[in-house]
Amino acid sequence: MEYQNENFSGVYDFRCRYHDGWAMEAHLHEYSELLYCKTGVCEISVDGKRIILSEGELIWLPPNSIHQFRKTDAQLICAVFSRDFIPIYFHLLEEKRIVPAPVKAEELREILDNLPLLKDQSLLLISGYLNLICAKVMETAVFEENNRLDGALYQKVISYISEHFREDISLKSIARHFGYNEKYLSHTIHSLTGIHFSKLLSLYRIEYAQKLLREQSLTISQIATECGFSAINTF
Repeated sequence: MEYQNENFSGVYDFRCRYHDGWAMEAHLHEYSELLYCKTGVCEISVDGKRIILSEGELIWLPPNSIHQFRKTDAQLICAVFSRDFIPIYFHLLEEKRIVPAPVKAEELREILDNLPLLKDQSLLLISGYLNLICAKVMETAVFEENNRLDGALYQKVISYISEHFREDISLKSIARHFGYNEKYLSHTIHSLTGIHFSKLLSLYRIEYAQKLLREQSLTISQIATECGFSAINTF
């Protein structure tokens, strides 16, 4: 899983583009994300929940949600943006968090089709479009208590794991590196990912091992060592 550092701590940061037959591995970021299915059907996983997005539907993904996209024949519009475009939305949420779900968006089709063209437009126009879409989402939205912890901590820890998983790292060493209590950090990681640190670290290593098996002619022992496993039997 990757923490997308380019979608973190920006000021009036907005990016939007078309995607055809899109696939992306599990990732998360501080920004809100909007996905609109123009044609076809798209399968999404959000915090481990499988969601089908059909033609004419959009989905609003809150900050720091773990999501990935399966490869389909769908044509999609994807926008990511910093929270300063929609301050009222976050004010109204307070301690709540939206539960991602498909929303019928026929009456917003023209606005959604224009989103990828807004790169060089005024910030007020971008903000206006995003707030109109947000208002539509809020009409039928379901909310849950926001148990997520500080987004900056997520960014630091997940980025560190993704960069150092091939090394001899542990929950204790990461807690010491960032100056956190080990139990607190363990709770934070579990709150974010739904799994414990040891399994999260193994997932990074196994994913990298699969990549090496596909792309390089190495022995199993070499791959195990390259991925950070201390022993072949552990691998």
